[in-house]
Parts: sequence; C-alpha cells; structure tokens
Amino acid sequence: MIVYKDIRNVHLEISTLCNANCPWCPRNFWGYEFNGGYPELYLTLDNAKKIFHPNFVKQLDIIRINGNYGDIVMNPDAIEIVEYLRNHNKNMDIKISSNDGARNGEWRKQFAKLNCTIFFALDGLADTHSLYRQNTVWATVIKNAKAFIDNGGQAVWQLIKFKHNEHQIEECRRLSKQMGFIRFKLIDGDGGRDTAPVFDKDKNLTHVLGNYTGETDFDKLFASKTQDDILLEDVIPGKVPSESLTCETITDKSIYIAANGDVSPWCYMGFYPQTYGKGSYHQAANGQLLPLIFENNAIEHSIEHCIQWFSTVEKRWQEKTYEKGRLLMEQIEELYDGEQAENLHRKLLNAIRLRDPSKFSRSVRRTNDK
Repeated sequence: MIVYKDIRNVHLEISTLCNANCPWCPRNFWGYEFNGGYPELYLTLDNAKKIFHPNFVKQLDIIRINGNYGDIVMNPDAIEIVEYLRNHNKNMDIKISSNDGARNGEWRKQFAKLNCTIFFALDGLADTHSLYRQNTVWATVIKNAKAFIDNGGQAVWQLIKFKHNEHQIEECRRLSKQMGFIRFKLIDGDGGRDTAPVFDKDKNLTHVLGNYTGETDFDKLFASKTQDDILLEDVIPGKVPSESLTCETITDKSIYIAANGDVSPWCYMGFYPQTYGKGSYHQAANGQLLPLIFENNAIEHSIEHCIQWFSTVEKRWQEKTYEKGRLLMEQIEELYDGEQAENLHRKLLNAIRLRDPSKFSRSVRRTNDK
C-alpha cells in the first residue's frame, strides 16, 4: 500500500454543503431534500492547516477540489485555503470542480490570480441546464465563468450528456471556444445518470430524466433505501477476481480527504458510511469496511498516521471471495477497468434507488459481453 512520502495526488472535499440540488446527488433523494446521515459542514482554514503541513503540500503534484457531497462555493474559507496551498507549492496543479451557481465574479477573480483550473458544470443551455443542475441558473454560471476567464483563469466547460441536452452539445462546444474555455469536457450520462425521476420538496414528481418509465410513487421508491436485499447477489459477480490487482491509490499515488478530515484510499470509500441506505447490500458493505478503519482523521492525526489503516484493506485482496472476506465494494473495481467500474457503480446505486435489480444485472451482462 502507499506510503506517506509517495503521495502526489490529493482529492479534497472542501464542503458537504451545496447550493444545487442535482437529482443524482447523494445529498438528496431524486431531488427531494433528504440527509441520509452525512455531516453538514465545511473545512475551515485552521483545520486545513492542520491537515496540510507545508512539507506535505510541497511534495504534491495535484490537488483536486471536488468531493462526494458539497461544492466549494459553500465554503467561506475557500479562497484562503487555496491561497495557503498555493503559497506552499507554486507548481502543483489545483483543479476545482463546481456548479458555480453562487457567489459573484469578484470571487472568481481571486481564484484566477491563484493559477487554478475550474471545471464549470454547464449541462446545456439556458433552457436545459437546470433540469439536472437544479437551483442553479445558467446565466449566472456563464457570468461567473466569463469573470474567471477574463482575469486569466483556466476554465473547462464540463457537460453531462442527457437526452434533454444532447441536441445542444455542438452549440455548447462552439460557445465554449468563443468564451475562451481551454477545454470542452463531455461526460456520457449513460454512466448511470441518464434516467431518473425528479421530485420536489413536497414529494411531487416534477419531471423525469431520459427515457425513464419506472416507478414514480415517491413513497415506494423511498422504501428502497431499506429494501435492497435482492441486489446483494448481483453485486458479487461470478467471475473470479484476479490475484494481480491494481489500486488507484497506488497507481495514482493518491488519497481522498473528506471535509471532516477523514482520510480514505479513494472517494468511493470516502462516503460517510452511514449515508447510503440500510438494506442488506449497504449493511454488508459497511459491515466489512467500518471495522477496518482506525484513527484516520487528519485533523487529529498526521497524514502519515491516517493512511496506516489502508493496509487492512490491502490484506483483504488476498481473499478469493466475498464470503471469505474480500471487500464487497471492491468486487466491481477489481473486475472491470476504470471507466467500466465507474459506470457500474452508478448503475448499482441507480438500481438500488429504483428498486430495479434487473437494471444492474443487464449492465453487468452488457459490460461482460464487451
């Protein structure tokens, strides 16, 4: 497993708070405001300094500020934190992903001066963007992007492809070039975000994403958070895992740090374990993972100390099957390559939330056929 001196890449969650309400985000349930167990907080400057000792910052090549739950715009210490990181490493890449639907252009100007790259979530044009990026306004994001670019910032237009915006992709690409974005990044929504029902705060169905034809009764869907047992055997593929495994932590020399300071090998393990459901899949996954974690909070302990628990995960790689101790959440990651695994993770969560195990089973079969 990775050792402290080899870490070059940090994926940092700077806040669990968010101004948006994207239907696929674990911060809600298909758009309905719901906290499944994650803490609502942001990383303070004081705690950031405890985590990122100057010597640690100097050894890094890249910090990706994104995270599992929140957005940087909701952290009042964000500029000061990035400034602190930049002051201790002038050469590393700082890449920020944001919906950029809050704060103003002046705020972006300060990030431009800190030599950051910001990935702006722009999922279409004015009439389609907010169907997924709920509670954000396309014109506001464009205005903020312009302020960032005009002051020398490097901006990336990041668009998730949906059925409702696919006809606008080329127009968005042209606009990104006109505005001075350095890159147009297209993400295929078929990775699991392509179909879903969307509900409001009163549990009323407002619209659907893609060709969704499944259940639209909120109460029935919500029950899936405690009734996912039918999916458990689907998550344990019949293929025998390879004894020669690759780990993102080792290959990318990376770690994940959550907003509360918890350190994990990668972002999927960085979800606050109590957040996702209480059915048998989640109980099995969390039941395996939680006993392995010890003293992993970087606000309380050094990074070097916090990564010691990673070795307990590595030991589980030697087991052949889930029944013998191989981590359930690693099954997909071990058997499929990076993009396939990411897509299957989303399909799994989609299937659990929609109470449709066949959706995940079909995805596994299609992936195996390829």
